[in-house]
Amino acid sequence: MESIDRLNRAIGYIEENLQGSVSYDEISKITLSPISAFQRFFCLTTGMALSEYIRRRRLSCAASDVLHENEKIIDIAVKYGYDSADAFSVAFKREYRVSPSFARKNKVNVEPFHRLHYTLSIQYIKGDARMKRITNNRPLFDGYQGHNYGLPDCIKFILECKDWPERPDFWDIAALTGDSIAQVYNRNPTTSCEYCVSGYLAGPEHIKYVFDALGHEHEHVTAAQLNADNARYIQKIVDMIDRDIPVLVKTNLNDIPEWHSDVGTYCLIVGYDHGGQIVKLLFGGTETVDCILTGNNKMDLIFIGEKRREITLEELHHNAVEKASHWLTLPERNGMCFGAAAFRAWADDIEAGRFEDGSLPLWENYGVYVCNLATNSGQLAGLGGEKVRELLPTETPIGGKCLLWVQLEELGGGMDMEQVKATMRDKKKRAKIAAALRDYAQHVERVVEVLGG
Repeated sequence: MESIDRLNRAIGYIEENLQGSVSYDEISKITLSPISAFQRFFCLTTGMALSEYIRRRRLSCAASDVLHENEKIIDIAVKYGYDSADAFSVAFKREYRVSPSFARKNKVNVEPFHRLHYTLSIQYIKGDARMKRITNNRPLFDGYQGHNYGLPDCIKFILECKDWPERPDFWDIAALTGDSIAQVYNRNPTTSCEYCVSGYLAGPEHIKYVFDALGHEHEHVTAAQLNADNARYIQKIVDMIDRDIPVLVKTNLNDIPEWHSDVGTYCLIVGYDHGGQIVKLLFGGTETVDCILTGNNKMDLIFIGEKRREITLEELHHNAVEKASHWLTLPERNGMCFGAAAFRAWADDIEAGRFEDGSLPLWENYGVYVCNLATNSGQLAGLGGEKVRELLPTETPIGGKCLLWVQLEELGGGMDMEQVKATMRDKKKRAKIAAALRDYAQHVERVVEVLGG
C-alpha cells in the first residue's frame, strides 16, 4: 500500500540523515501529512515521540561506532550532532549506564535500538459493523487560541455536546483545574511535553474535584476495570457516542514509565467502529486515530453524567480564586515543582548550566515552561483583584502579556529555541534570566499571602 510505503520512506529519510539534520518539513512532504498529524500517528503506533526515536537511533549508531570503529570519540560525537564530547558522554551514560570510553575499553555489549519498519497487519474483530461519530467537529486543542491544556478543552468539548455552548469557556475551566493558575517545572530530563497541573495530578481525585465543581456527575473507570469488564464498558461507550456525547480518556503518559509521548494526558473518544470494538480517539485538531479497545488497555475512561445542580460563572470564578493558593503551593512531586518553587527550580537549573547540554531536548525541557507562562498570562491577575494585578503585572492594567514573558523574550530566553541555545551558553545572559525568574517567584509568594494561603 502506498501509505505504508510513504511511512517507510519517511523512516528511510531519517536513517539517511542521522549524521546530519532531519527536516520535519521533508517528513511532512514524504508522508503527505502535516507534521503534527504524523507525530501523533507515530507516537500512537510506536509508543514514543518522533524526536525520541531520532535521538535513540542516533545514539545507537554512535554507540556502534564507538565499539566497532577506530574513530576518536569526539569525532563520533560531532558526526552524530553532539556539540561536544561531554554532551555525548552524558547522553551515552544516561542510556547505557557507562561512559563511551569505558564501553570501548571494556568492550561492553550495549543493546542496540533498531530501525523501525512499518508493515500492514490485518486483524479480524468479532461483532457487528456499526459505526458512529459525534456531530460536533470543532478542533480540539486549538493552539492559536491558547487552548494548550488537555483536561480543560476536553471538558469544554463535552459540555458543548451537553448543550453548554458558551459558558464556562476554556479559560474558566482552566482556572478551575489550576492549569492556567500555577507555573510548573520538571527538574528531571524528559522527552514529553506535559506541562500543567492536571497532567501531573491526573487521577480519580483530581477528576472528581473538577466535575463536582462543575455540578456534574461522572463515572471514572480505571484501565483495570475496563480490562476486567470490557464488553460492558464498550457498550457504555457506544451508548454515549450514540447520544453525541464524547468520553473523556486519561492516557498513561505519566503513569507508565515506558510510555514516551508528546500528545498529553487527556484525549476524547468521539466515535466508534465495528460496534465499539474500535474507538476513534481525538488528540487534537479534527482528525481521529482508531484504537482497538479489546486487550490490555492502559487508559482510564471518564463518563460524564447528569447535571446535579446549576453553577454560575461567579461561583466558578470564586472557586478558582479560593483554590489558587493550593495550586501555587503544591509540594514537589518526583521532581515536579509548582508555583514559586517552579520558578526557583527553573532559575537554579539555568544558572547551573543544565541547558548547555546539547543532547537535552530543549523544547521539552525549557520551551514548554515558557509556553506555560505565556498561556497563563494575566489569568490569575484577572481573577485575583487589584492587589494581585499589581504583583503580577501585564502589558495593560486589565490583561495582555505577562511582563515576565516579555522580559524573557528580550533576554533571549523565550520560545525561540535556537536563540535560547545560544543564550544558555553565555553565563552572564543566563544569570539575568535566572534573576528575573527568582524575582517573579517572590511576587508569586506575595500573591499567596494576599489570597490568604
